[in-house]
Amino acid sequence: MTALAHIQKRGWLFALVGVLAALLWLWAGEPARPSTLSPVMAPITAVDINQGRLNAVPPSPRSGPDGWRIRQDFVAGHNGLREIELILARNGEPDADEDGRFTLTLFDDAGNAISQRALFTRNFRHNHTYTFSFPVQIASAGRRYVLELSGNETNPLTVWGYDLDVMGSGQAVVVAEGEPPGTAVQDLRFITRYQLLPTEAISTLASQVWRNGVIILLALLFIPLPGVLLLQLPPLRWRAWDGMAWWGTALALGTAVWPLIWYVFTLLGGHFAGWLLWVMVIGCLSVYVFLYLRFHASRIMHHASPHHLLLLLILTAGFAVRLLAVRDLAAPPWVDAGRHALITAVMVANGQTISDYAPYLPVDRFPYHFGFHTISASLALMTGWPLERLLLVLGQLLNALVPLTVYTAVWLMTRRRNPAILAAFFVAIPFFFPAYYATWGRFTQLTAMLVMPVLLAFTWLLVRGGARWKRGWWVVALLAAGVFYIHFRVFLFYVPFVAVLWLWSWGRHGRWLLLSGLLAILFTLPRLLTLTTITEPVQAISYNLPNYNEFPRSYINSGWDRWFIWLAGFLLLPLLIGLLRRRRWTALPVALLLWVGLLFLLLAGEYLGLPSTSLVNLNSMYITLFLPLAIFLGVMLEQVWRWLRQSHWVLLVWVYVAAGVLVTAVTLFGLRQQIGIFNPDTILVRPADLPALAWLDENVPADAKIAVNSWKWLGETWAGGDGGAWIVPLNQPPRTTTTPPADYIYSPALAQEVRAFNEAATAVTDWAAADTAVWLREQGITHLFVGQRGGFLDPAALHRNPGLRVIYAADGVFVFEVVGD
Repeated sequence: MTALAHIQKRGWLFALVGVLAALLWLWAGEPARPSTLSPVMAPITAVDINQGRLNAVPPSPRSGPDGWRIRQDFVAGHNGLREIELILARNGEPDADEDGRFTLTLFDDAGNAISQRALFTRNFRHNHTYTFSFPVQIASAGRRYVLELSGNETNPLTVWGYDLDVMGSGQAVVVAEGEPPGTAVQDLRFITRYQLLPTEAISTLASQVWRNGVIILLALLFIPLPGVLLLQLPPLRWRAWDGMAWWGTALALGTAVWPLIWYVFTLLGGHFAGWLLWVMVIGCLSVYVFLYLRFHASRIMHHASPHHLLLLLILTAGFAVRLLAVRDLAAPPWVDAGRHALITAVMVANGQTISDYAPYLPVDRFPYHFGFHTISASLALMTGWPLERLLLVLGQLLNALVPLTVYTAVWLMTRRRNPAILAAFFVAIPFFFPAYYATWGRFTQLTAMLVMPVLLAFTWLLVRGGARWKRGWWVVALLAAGVFYIHFRVFLFYVPFVAVLWLWSWGRHGRWLLLSGLLAILFTLPRLLTLTTITEPVQAISYNLPNYNEFPRSYINSGWDRWFIWLAGFLLLPLLIGLLRRRRWTALPVALLLWVGLLFLLLAGEYLGLPSTSLVNLNSMYITLFLPLAIFLGVMLEQVWRWLRQSHWVLLVWVYVAAGVLVTAVTLFGLRQQIGIFNPDTILVRPADLPALAWLDENVPADAKIAVNSWKWLGETWAGGDGGAWIVPLNQPPRTTTTPPADYIYSPALAQEVRAFNEAATAVTDWAAADTAVWLREQGITHLFVGQRGGFLDPAALHRNPGLRVIYAADGVFVFEVVGD
């Protein structure tokens, strides 16, 4: 055996050396890491207590016989407490000659000083945000801590606070030997953060799986069921299936078919109920078991493969970090999540696909897509789970399953597992998207991207596959129609791929593509006709929001994504070499490049002086490019690897070592990134809001009109700014709020009402004035809900208003009642 053959056979040993080298580098603190490269292993931190309200400052603490200190106690919610953020306050500008000292000390529940930090006041300006870091407190959960602020005789510094008690577990006090100076401050403005410890991560993950295991298992059973049955039909009943690709195809087909089932049932006048869905599930399972036992209809390869075990490991790790990412969330983040909760609630109430928003909103049309909501509504009907929890878990599960359909697509198009594993790995672990979809609550686009890889693959097989795949033309139509019902924009991004593929293949099998297109139109025709009657298509296409089509440059700099893009650029050279040598494997990466290029050309009209539309934009397109990028990298890296394995044995040794280093670094970075993927600014609902929403549901009259915080979100659309955004979908019977989920824009009258109130409310300068309560009564407002995140509704000012009465107050969440004249 030659030296090269020995290295090829024992290459894993050299890769292991690379893994150990990477771990040693990380243990040493990542020396020589480029500053442009995000750290591989930085601590994972998250907010524990968030008291962000401020409107007053206590007196600057001083030492001496007549001095005083400021003490704020609090109870940590998590283990791993590590820092406290404060906003400093002072009068005037700092003087280089001042000798003031401002000291922060943290005490535990036994009175022991954990850490102390003395600050030279001349180094700090007014409103400076300061983070007081201290040794990580391993067992901090449930323990009371005291933050003490003190200073010398000339200290000018203090911190911002709030003049209403908004923390049930702590309060700010001024402590003095003699008579303390007066202050209105009852709580400091402070934010505590904790570090996620390995033991806590494991216990939290176990708790998440135990708590949500039922809905996870039910979703894994329910979603692919129609696909499992369809796989018993030719040409899908195929002996050469890769086992994991079979399940990925079933998942994509099931996701695409459920919207069609719901829509057809609705058109026939049916209404889904929980018992009916259970009957359907049991019936589908019975049919499959019968077919399997009678005909051995499952043709998948049954033997275990190391590739399958590796893929299962990737999928499990991807799902685990996605569950950890939502460990502290009470509901899915951002504006879109509230919309999807509302649509799901309407479909649960009616048992049909949505056509209007009764009984939740006075909106008589629905020009949006409902595909995802057929799944969420089905699971809600079958389990009765709280909507916010169901959507949170379901969204992360679907996100974690995208790598499975990516694997499926690459295997179907190449019949090779190595590039399929690589592509799935990129999507599951190191890529910023699709994981970041969760921070926007983009369930519909996520679900469409779950189907999209398999749709691309079957389109590829229809055009470039063998004769058997021509009989699968109906599969392409079914998947395409499903994507249309799930997310119209993703469907539009798919259409150029068909054109590119057909032209790149010199018009091959155009008749079968045409048949697929006609059948897809037939599947979607009822909805298309409905949309033409409830919308103005020409106006919708020509409508253009200012700056709506800006290129999202910030995404490129997120995580390590720009390095993956650079890697794809470097791989163009071996692609060109393969293309010049007329290698068959080049067809797929070239088609992907042409597709992406055409998408940019079609959507960059604003930059090229061409017409553009707000129906689709560069932002929504760019966040789908993780799919072609992952497939491109998987195919190209596998080809480069095959070339390198034939190189000189010395070079191959270093290639194995480098591969071990890179895979280790990329994996560890990706796992850390996924756990901390959420943008905290998008988290509207906090845990303290849910008990308040439940209390509101039980104690506020059904005919109440509730004012909530809001802000101008997109164009002229106002959106709820805190937990009040979820009052409409979560309350039964539905309550009226001043800013319901953003679908209110489909009613011009309601949109005008919402806009008028919010424009007037944001102009209010004194919420404590009696005239403000009079104005609220004139608007028909009976109650005000102020979530923990807050907004223009200032609870301290509202508390002082003689025309309002507090009827709920807990952990920074308030409900006020507007009292009579």
